[in-house]
Formats: sequence, C-alpha cells, structure tokens
Amino acid sequence: MILFVIFICCNSQLGAIEKDNRDRWEKPVNKGPDKEVPGYLINLGPTGARATLESKSFTVKYLFEGSPAEGKLKLDDVITGVNGKPFAVPHTFGHHMTRMKKFPEIGYEGPLMDFGNAIEESEGADGKLTLMVIRNEKPIEVVIALKAIGKFSNTYPFNCKKSALLAKGAADYLSGHPFIMREQCHAKCMSGLALLASGEMEQAKKLAHSWLQFPREGIWVWPVSYQCIFLSEYYLLSKDEKVLAAIQALAAKLETAQVADMADFKDRTHGNMGNVGHKFRTGGMGHNTNVGGYGTMNITTALGLTAWELAKKCGAKVDQKKVDLGFDYLRKSTRDDGYIGYHTVRGAYAAAGRQGLALVAHELAGDNEVNRKYIELVSGGLSDSKKYLNDAHADNILSVCWGLIGSNVSGNEKTVRDMMDYNKAWLNMARCHDGSFVSLPGRDMYDKGYYMSSRLHLTATMALVYSVEKPVLQIQGKGSE
Repeated sequence: MILFVIFICCNSQLGAIEKDNRDRWEKPVNKGPDKEVPGYLINLGPTGARATLESKSFTVKYLFEGSPAEGKLKLDDVITGVNGKPFAVPHTFGHHMTRMKKFPEIGYEGPLMDFGNAIEESEGADGKLTLMVIRNEKPIEVVIALKAIGKFSNTYPFNCKKSALLAKGAADYLSGHPFIMREQCHAKCMSGLALLASGEMEQAKKLAHSWLQFPREGIWVWPVSYQCIFLSEYYLLSKDEKVLAAIQALAAKLETAQVADMADFKDRTHGNMGNVGHKFRTGGMGHNTNVGGYGTMNITTALGLTAWELAKKCGAKVDQKKVDLGFDYLRKSTRDDGYIGYHTVRGAYAAAGRQGLALVAHELAGDNEVNRKYIELVSGGLSDSKKYLNDAHADNILSVCWGLIGSNVSGNEKTVRDMMDYNKAWLNMARCHDGSFVSLPGRDMYDKGYYMSSRLHLTATMALVYSVEKPVLQIQGKGSE
C-alpha cells in the first residue's frame, strides 16, 4: 500500500509538469536549413525524421527529402518503441526550475535515451533501425536503413574512429557555408573555430578578415568576447598580424565591462525589476560592456576571461589586476561541490555551461596550485551536471558547447566519461542525416538556442568536441599537451 501511494504521488507530480514544450512544437525558425520544419521538434537522429515527444512515444511531424526515413515513415506515425523494445520510461517536459526542485534525479531517460541508444546499437551492426509504429491505429514495423558506421569506443571522443568520422562530417557541413558570416556571435565564433580545427585556413581567414570591426560603444560582452576568442585562435595558428589591432581593441573593451568599484553600481535598476544593485559584484561582467542590465553573471565573466587569456597569448596588453579580479569573482561564485551559480554561488539553472567555460578559462590561465585545485573541484561539479547539459537558460547550446569542451580539456577522466557517456544518446539524437547537428528542446522555459542558430552552433561544437584527441586550438587543450 505504501509503495502504491508513493507511485501515485510521484506520477501526480510529474503530471503537474507540462508536456507541450511551451507551445514550441509548432513554432518554426525563420532562417537557415530548418525554416521549412513546422516547429521546434525532436530530431530522430540520422533518420531524417522530426517528431513531437509524448510521455512514451514520438509522433512524426516532418521528414527531410533524401533522408533514410523518406518513404518509410509517414506524417503522424506514432513511434512506440525501437529495435524490439517498447518505450517504458516516461519523459516529461517542464520548466527547469520546477523540475530541478521537485525531481533532482530526473534526466532524459525515456524515449529520447532509448532511441539514441538504439541508433548506436544499429550503427554498430548492420545499420537497420527497426521502429515500432502505430499507423492508422494499426501496429506495424518500419525499418530505417542507417549507415553502419560502427560504435563509439569506450574512451570516445579519444581513440575513436567514429568520433573522427563524425568530426569530419560536421566540419564538411560547415565548410563553404557563406551564412556563417551572418550568424550571431555564438555560432559565428564556434563555426570559425571548427574551420580552424579542421584545417580550413582559407575559409577561416575570410571570416577573420570580415570580422575586424572595432567594438562600438555600448556593445554587449558576448560579441566582444566571441570575436576576441576567434581572432586570437586564428592569429595563434596563422600569425596574421592584420588581426592584432582588433584583438587589442576587443581586450580593452572588455575592461570597461567589468565592475571595478561596487559603489558605482549599488543603485542600478533594470526595467520593471526595480533596484538590482545587489546583483552587481566586484570583478564580474554582465551583458553590456557599459555594465548595464541586471547585474554581473558568471557565464559572461568566464567568457571574458577566456577571451583575455587568449588575447594575452597573442601579445595583447591586458590589465592583470582586472584578470585576477575576474577569476576571484568566479571562484567566490563556486560552491564547495563545484556548482557555479548564476550571479553568485546560488542559481536556479543548469550549471554545465558555466562550469565548462570556467574550466577552459582556468586551463588557459596556466598551471599553478590554485588553478589545479579549482579545476579538480569544478570537474567534479561538472560530473554532477551531466543530466542537465541541455536544460540551460536562454541558449541551451551554449551549455552543451562549453560543458562538453570543458569536460574534455579538464584532465579528469571521470568527468569526461560521466559527461560523454550519459549524453551519448542525446548526441546521437541531435545528429542529422547530412552530418550536421541540430538543437534539441530542453526543459527551460526561456531557452531560445534553436531560434538563434538551429544548426551551426551545435554542429561547430561537435566538430570541436569529436576532434579533441588531436587538439589544434587552445580551447581544445593544445597549450596543455
């Protein structure tokens, strides 16, 4: 009787969390290769199908022409299992804060994980993916022919032929895409870095030379940091002195983004939020290089620090006192369990992106006792974030990107395995039939990553992650080889 009551209670709570993906199932993007897709759907891996996700099933809502699923699946097919196994564990969407507080152990077990693991199973055999489908109220089997490209190694992305193959496929997808130059800074930078990592120096040069604008007054921290990161990595590989002036200007602009004296910010307000001066802290950066908005944040501070450390490697002059203030801000915002909060040690959202980026910044800052201890601490915290990699605020791919890159340069084998192994199924689901990767819906109500860059941001990320065994870039760990 007690077990029955617990079961009813848990299911009642789960039912209270919405399942409609905040109406995004029917909200399409307005640009890029996914603009014909009718909404922010679940990608069913390299099958070429997209679907909504119910508790224990997928409903097909889009099929790409020329994909393995074309002519096999039909719109409104309901997929209830894969490779002979029906989906048994329910998956529920909902606001991330609510989910984290009520169900701290819930990841994305259920149809997402089962389908992603079945892709791995099939690609490691003959490539045949057998789907259990309800069509016109009748159960049938549909066999999708995937490429038999093998399984990931136990140490992937290290010593793994499949990782290398997928890295090349992602890089090939990015190569020659002129719209990279028109993307927002996140995707633009990471796409440029992926071109560098894959040896496409001429294309990277064109991107670098098109992105030499000096930062304007009032520009946000994000584009300044990303531009500085890309140009710095480009210079370190090419020694193209044409970009040095821009790198120096960007590094200098980031100094204006940092809170140096709290007395200057105690009375700040932000829209209808009222006085938010208490959210400004010494050493941190916020959204704006004029130190505006609703306070300093760990994600922008870590991004700015990463840009500064790379700029320093290019010979740019950076006030080391400001750099030290930034690192102090990050460390004071890190709990004893390696969790990094949003403004302070506290935070309501998934921490993987903040943790990964903090690790990258500390790796770039050099090998010393303070950095080693911090990296060990945050690596452990990143392991604890493995289930929430895609549940980030504002831009879920920002979290996936830096969470995976940070884990793979951490030097902590457990962190690498926890992050990569738990998220293997998710990564299989995000992979498209043309070698690209697409954003999958997370559980945060404010996530807009798909609408900022449905493909390029994650595709570039995976080109970098899957090629990390042979690092070309500083952010991939080249400097610590």
